[in-house]
Amino acid sequence: MPGKTSFETSSLVIALRDQGFTYPKISESLASQGVSLSRRTVLKICREKEKERNGWTKPAKRLPPQNLPSACTQDNVNKVKKAVVKKNPDSLQKIAKKLQVSIRSVGRMIHQNLGLEVRKKRKLHHLTEAQKKQRYERGKLFISYLGPFKVRHIFTMDETWISLDDCNVDTDHFWTDGSAEIPEEWKKKTTKQWPKKVMIAIRICWFGMSRAYVVNGSAKVTAQYFIDEILSKMIHEDIPRLYGNSAKDVIFHMDSAPSHTAKLTIQYLNDHRVKYIPKEIWMANSPDLAPLDYGINGNLKRILSERKATTIKGLISVIKKVGESYDIAEIRSTLSSWQGRVQTMLDRHGGHVEVK
Repeated sequence: MPGKTSFETSSLVIALRDQGFTYPKISESLASQGVSLSRRTVLKICREKEKERNGWTKPAKRLPPQNLPSACTQDNVNKVKKAVVKKNPDSLQKIAKKLQVSIRSVGRMIHQNLGLEVRKKRKLHHLTEAQKKQRYERGKLFISYLGPFKVRHIFTMDETWISLDDCNVDTDHFWTDGSAEIPEEWKKKTTKQWPKKVMIAIRICWFGMSRAYVVNGSAKVTAQYFIDEILSKMIHEDIPRLYGNSAKDVIFHMDSAPSHTAKLTIQYLNDHRVKYIPKEIWMANSPDLAPLDYGINGNLKRILSERKATTIKGLISVIKKVGESYDIAEIRSTLSSWQGRVQTMLDRHGGHVEVK
């Protein structure tokens, strides 16, 4: 067995340690002076010296259970239930402050004692009772235009705003292994307060999508403008292209925008013998019952998010190219669900379609 380290050697180790030498450096320094001492021995000498200086330390005493009163009393649980089981629940911070307990205790009462789970609200358009009644009454007539075969004749139209921010979209997330240094730009998703945008008008039918018509940003969309720049071109260009010999069977459907319901517009449709769903049974304030609103527009913007455009001219070009090659299966799926959505609205007496 190795002999006991001499007092002189131990003193030298402590002196070097006090000078800030690491254990390996102390061992190397002693070796250069002809003293062979392992790192393990150096560590042992330093620890013994620390014990002499600081005295022996006892391990922390483990206290027995304190039997403190629980925050999860039945009275508190009832108060928490009253605070959260309502349309607009109180925040956990507000409840904790009111009951003088921790936020963690409030969370435990919600999840464990009450067995509640959080659900996110769905954003929906506002409906008054009068609007619900109108949707219900008109929907009973409107549904007669739908059905597996009837819907194939409907040519439905809508306008939507598309901005430059709908292209070149930053994703909501990025991937990392936790060790690589992440550039600051990866962590940000910026949006412009007033992005440049353009209004487009499109129609869809069982056989595809019309050309995307751009509404002049400085123009006032009167009935005459609507006829000259959009409606006439849809009738004379899009319908023959999409329907061919079946053009005479087409039924127009539009929303209740003033330029769509104007006498001049209706007269134009009559003069050109275009069938249309009467405005008296169009369901106003019903994006959940308009195929372009509930189906196509969102998917169109998703496609655009993967395209690049830096100017309005470039954006218009991208929109037109996407429209020309739009998936017809997606359009047919959207139109096929139309009748079912109207029926759901009727079953709910004019209420929202999406809420279950």
